[in-house]
Amino acid sequence: MSAMANESFKEEREMREEHHSGPGKYILVWAALMVLTVVTVLTGRMHIETGALALALVIASVKGALVALYFMHLAEHQGASRVVFATSMLFVVLLLLFTLFDIGTRFRPTLPSNSTPQEWPVETPGQAGRYGGMLKAPGTNPK
Repeated sequence: MSAMANESFKEEREMREEHHSGPGKYILVWAALMVLTVVTVLTGRMHIETGALALALVIASVKGALVALYFMHLAEHQGASRVVFATSMLFVVLLLLFTLFDIGTRFRPTLPSNSTPQEWPVETPGQAGRYGGMLKAPGTNPK
């Protein structure tokens, strides 16, 4: 018998022997996903000055990990599946950290000593207001 046939029979046997732990776990994970979605919406409307991107990325990563672990049954798998999941989560964390470090270390360009600073960000023709369109600056109350 070939190696592929052995793998196929092994996988079939494991699927028959697989025991899921009932709907309670799925309801709990679904409730956690709903709470995290509400937190995402609420924090998105708060216009947090610092840390908003980091918070949104962490919440999205946690939600993705919950879906992968429980709804895709990766929490029940052994061996290579766990290694692949752990490696992918490591790379997600690294990419998020690199993004946050890049954004956190940006600075305004320096001006020559004899020039006057312009309004930041610089307006282009056709823009209305500091942030363009009908957007208002964070922390200001519309009249």
